[in-house]
Amino acid sequence: MKDEKNTETERQRDAETKCRAISSLCLSVSSSLRPSSLILHPLLTLTLFFAIGCAADRAPRGDLAGPAVSAPTRYEAWSNSVKPARIVNTSHYRIFTTIQDDEFLQKLANVLEGGYDLYRTMAPGVVGSPTPMDCYVFATRAEWEAFTREHTGQDAKLYLQINRGGYTVHDWFVAYYISPVSTFAVSAHEGWHQFVSRNFKDRLPPFLEEGVATQFENISWSNDLPRWNIKRNASRVFRLRQAYEGKYLWPLQQLVTMHAGDVVGQGFEKIESFYSQNWAFVRFCLDYENGKYRTRFLQLLQDTAAGKLTSGSGPNMRRVYGWNPRLVRPMLEKYLGASLDTINADYLAYVKQIAFERFSDQLGG
Repeated sequence: MKDEKNTETERQRDAETKCRAISSLCLSVSSSLRPSSLILHPLLTLTLFFAIGCAADRAPRGDLAGPAVSAPTRYEAWSNSVKPARIVNTSHYRIFTTIQDDEFLQKLANVLEGGYDLYRTMAPGVVGSPTPMDCYVFATRAEWEAFTREHTGQDAKLYLQINRGGYTVHDWFVAYYISPVSTFAVSAHEGWHQFVSRNFKDRLPPFLEEGVATQFENISWSNDLPRWNIKRNASRVFRLRQAYEGKYLWPLQQLVTMHAGDVVGQGFEKIESFYSQNWAFVRFCLDYENGKYRTRFLQLLQDTAAGKLTSGSGPNMRRVYGWNPRLVRPMLEKYLGASLDTINADYLAYVKQIAFERFSDQLGG
């Protein structure tokens, strides 16, 4: 008979796995919407929002970040019975793929390596493992489904619910070609989960890990090099505005304790609100009142990476034990230097600003 501690550890690990799977599902749900009229209907798709960003940011701008040169790549054969397949080796990744388009694969390599540099800005103390991280990006959904059934065991049923997207397990992610824009966005989002799983010694609360992952979804291009403006995500802010107007925002006191499994079955609006609010909370921590909470928030990320995350009474969010939702509130209050009631008041003020008063800023790319 398993002891209580081991049983709880297994439950936490299962929750973490399902959380990441569902996060990809929610990302892909947005991508799969089709408005009845692109001109008259307000429900723009995620892909269209990203396309707007690409058009707006075609010229270099001071608020964009990205690699200066293409990532060096080395190709080798990957033994795969489905069709010809290759491994694209970069400095930090091994991309296992059945995609044969070399130009696309070079851009994917640039997204992953450029994303890796951005991830490190969130936790600059991370040295990074010398062993490359594995990514599986298939040319077709059928190949993705076959791989998922073979490699994810009983969790395959959950992953196969993803209609357009990918998922992360441990420190490897699996995706398939949707369109260039969507595939790059999914890869950059999942890349953060992969980076955290490989390099962070403590466990970020799921709402924060998801919130940071959404910062990397908005990718534009300049001379075949990816460019990020992580201050903007038109799709997320649009859903945030809908949630505010529809009065179905999750209360912050509840949001901070949640993982994606808590919103399954809640309906499209509540799921979208969960992710858009997570995105907005991270932006709030970085931007509110000229960075009022920025230094403290970055310290939280650095301590999580270093294995020093506390709630005020010593380290208590060891990755091996998962995370404890009851400790998130005191942890946030300690790191942000304010009561959750004060944080909530500031956060709601920021939500109103970014979703209404500064909404047009988000449409600029």
